[in-house]
Amino acid sequence: MGCECERKGAVYSGIKGILACPADKQGALVIERCDACKRFHCDEAAAIHYATCKGGTLLYVTRAKRILWTDR
Repeated sequence: MGCECERKGAVYSGIKGILACPADKQGALVIERCDACKRFHCDEAAAIHYATCKGGTLLYVTRAKRILWTDR
């Protein structure tokens, strides 16, 4: 059986080691690494890999220390 990040559900991203929270009102996703398998060393590395695979733009949010991905 695989890791939690590989199970389809609300945070499934389609890429092993990456969790994608549902899009907000502006259509942005919060991308995080999977803390169970730790394929990526940080959330930023996971978001960069996700954007590379899926396309899109990375937006750095300093106060929240999260990287958002959007397909705009």
